[in-house]
Amino acid sequence: MSPECVYLHGCRKRICLRYTQYKYYLRRKPNSNWYNIFCVESNRYSYTGNRYSERCMVTSHNLPDYDTARQEFSWDDIYADADWDAPNDLNIGHEVADRHATDRGQVALYQVGTDGELSKMTFWELADRSSQFANVLDDLGVAQGDRVFSYMPRIPEHYVALVGTLKHGAVWGSVNERFGPDGISYRLDDCDAKVVVTTTNNRDTVEDALDDAPAVEHVITVDRGGGAPADDVVFNTALDGASTAYEVAETSGEDDALLYYTSGTTGLAKGVLHKQRWIAGVAATQKHAVDLQDGDLYWSTGDLGWLTGAINTLGAWFWGASLFTYEGEFDTDEWAALLDEYPISVLFSVPTAYRMLRENEDVLADVNLDLRHALSIGEPLSAGVVEWGEDELGVTILDTYGQTETGNMIINNYPTMELRPGSMGKPLPGIEADIVDPQSGEVLEPGETGEIAQRGDYPCFFAEFWNKPKKTQRAFIDGPDGKWYLSGDLAHKDEDGYFWFEGRADDVILSSGYRIGPFEVESSLGEHEAVAEAAVVPKPHEARGNIVKAYVVPSDDAEPSDPLKEDIQSYVKEELSAHEYPREIEFREELPKTVTGKIRRTELHDDAEAEAEVES
Repeated sequence: MSPECVYLHGCRKRICLRYTQYKYYLRRKPNSNWYNIFCVESNRYSYTGNRYSERCMVTSHNLPDYDTARQEFSWDDIYADADWDAPNDLNIGHEVADRHATDRGQVALYQVGTDGELSKMTFWELADRSSQFANVLDDLGVAQGDRVFSYMPRIPEHYVALVGTLKHGAVWGSVNERFGPDGISYRLDDCDAKVVVTTTNNRDTVEDALDDAPAVEHVITVDRGGGAPADDVVFNTALDGASTAYEVAETSGEDDALLYYTSGTTGLAKGVLHKQRWIAGVAATQKHAVDLQDGDLYWSTGDLGWLTGAINTLGAWFWGASLFTYEGEFDTDEWAALLDEYPISVLFSVPTAYRMLRENEDVLADVNLDLRHALSIGEPLSAGVVEWGEDELGVTILDTYGQTETGNMIINNYPTMELRPGSMGKPLPGIEADIVDPQSGEVLEPGETGEIAQRGDYPCFFAEFWNKPKKTQRAFIDGPDGKWYLSGDLAHKDEDGYFWFEGRADDVILSSGYRIGPFEVESSLGEHEAVAEAAVVPKPHEARGNIVKAYVVPSDDAEPSDPLKEDIQSYVKEELSAHEYPREIEFREELPKTVTGKIRRTELHDDAEAEAEVES
């Protein structure tokens, strides 16, 4: 079969053969998905000079044509790939572990610790170890539907606990390690969690949180040195004494499975409940947007403390893919070393990480990359970062969009679809999404700004906000042609159906009668060579109502000055328009961030308002 897509390591290019200006001479290696590729760069008529001989992976994309896939897609086809009779009989833990445990050598997880040591866990080991964890939950009296929460780093035991909880039929939740005792206790208390899984390194923080979480009955602790408290269940000791035989809970697609909390940037965090059927939705994304192939090594840098980590882990394991994870925090030098040492072919990260690599791109100079695909989530990805990715990573970083409530990346760019830099892309096949007037629920015309809205019976959509029926109800609006879920995110669609993000509904800047979306301004600022990072907020102004104020982190080689401010302002005014450029710029060493790395605009709002009060 003729290959459809190749990646040339030597010149860091990934090219679809249908659209190429290259000539290829391919010789397949015996019993392998790898080809020896001899590439001659040419134009339509003649040879232009460069030859490459490379060992390249060849793939056929899972979504060869977006429009055809959208017309023909059926969730029944995804359910049919499950082992059980889904969705009537469906258990996530079984589908992501047990059914792949037929080959003792198939690796589920490659994990690198902070000490640089590599450990491997096969699907066989994951199935056995997660069954032992499920048996420990049984011994503790945990019932189906009870909440089990984790507060742990990216270590193998974390993944075992996740899968074991789901096999048991309990509800899994997690708290990112960057939260302190208050953030932990709020979540544990809100849902009456019964069990917390943690490590000895985090045990003191958990202990402080338990004072305000009275429903917690058991703490399961991974002993990483120093010993666990006497009343704790010691993770590995307990599992070693438990049977690997376990009868997986006979759950259905409508049984509770996951409870993840929103980041709480616009108020108190809300618990978002997902059902067992959720796995079908995330499996579809990993197939069509992440485009997972046999032989891929997939590094999703997200933490299990956030839903994105669970989406990319469990969605990939549904297909039996091998994951890579690193225990440590983001560091450009360390990440470059990992990308050099391990054959990571798919990278899924956040814009902040890509921006930092771009800012310190020298670390990639001698790195031998195996990437064929890269994706991003969390905040919109600017066109400049996309261009940098093509130049330095050799791949086009594809932006994706989703929320804890949508349970998945529901609007994406796809490898075979025309890329429009700065666009969010188009809805995942099987997802109905549109731009809706948040007051009337009416679908808007192309070019008109409204809220991103979703509806339909797709599997990964949330069931409810935990114990908050009124908030759940308020998240929907009845439109002329049916009910829509309102995301709170503003965007517009173009004539061809591409979505373009404009900002949170409560972040839009009203200035002199104009509605200004912060993302467009921030993207333009980010393309100036002296700007490493930027955020814009409204600053109250007597004559204009508000002006656009920009907080800018300068690049390492830029010296903050008034002339530099004027140069940046002129640049944005030329790139955008006279009413959108920031009339004030303030340089800062760093911007306030949430624990997920998102810019905390509420703090910048407060700073701008306080400054305006002083000036008035």
